[in-house]
Amino acid sequence: MATTKATAVHVLLMYIYGCVERYDYLYLLRTPYLPDRQRIGGPWKYLTYLNCMGHTVFFASCVLADFIEGVLGKKAAGLRKIQDYVLASVLFPMSMIVTVVFWGIYAVDRDMIFPPSMDKIIPPWINHVWHTTVVPVLLLEMYLVHHRQPSRRAGLTGAVTVGIIYLIWVLIVAHVGGFWVYPFMAAMNNFQFFLFCCFTAVIGCCFYLLGEFCNKMFWGPRETPRKEKKRVLEVSKTTFLSRAQLR
Repeated sequence: MATTKATAVHVLLMYIYGCVERYDYLYLLRTPYLPDRQRIGGPWKYLTYLNCMGHTVFFASCVLADFIEGVLGKKAAGLRKIQDYVLASVLFPMSMIVTVVFWGIYAVDRDMIFPPSMDKIIPPWINHVWHTTVVPVLLLEMYLVHHRQPSRRAGLTGAVTVGIIYLIWVLIVAHVGGFWVYPFMAAMNNFQFFLFCCFTAVIGCCFYLLGEFCNKMFWGPRETPRKEKKRVLEVSKTTFLSRAQLR
């Protein structure tokens, strides 16, 4: 069960991401200065947008789980389990890629990913919500709430699967729409694009391991089902012996 502090953070973040999505829908999706967002796939072809939507849904689900447990007094074990897996396998690696790749390319040549003209269209606070704060808010969530880490095999499988699906989606947009989702991809030949995909896959897996490390630093090593079962049995045995002695 989340603490009061964690619940307050969940409500605040849900509100912030809700404001970003509202601004995006009312202004950015309708402006003529971002024509690519209105072409095939709309904003759903951008990893930044998908990641932001993932954050919005995730923290909304956290508020829902907090309400179920804190107000209704019921268990939200199923929802918490989904949150644990999505946070570890999808949101954290994806957010790290969004932040590192965006600001890395931005530092080398911002015209390739976020030209100066975009500053007049997209407010700086939205740009930072999209590309800067996505990692710190997840670290804060991991610190405030004990999210159980999935097994490494299951976690990496989920992370790689999501990456492959998004790559296929980018290639479909390029083939059908006749343009690359990100301008810097147009400057690459096939071999360079292949190397970029391999590099992104490697750092994505590294970012998953980084999330696993952070969770371990906050809450200790992950318990395997066998160790957890053994611990529960030991606690039950201790409780039984204590009650027997009292009698």
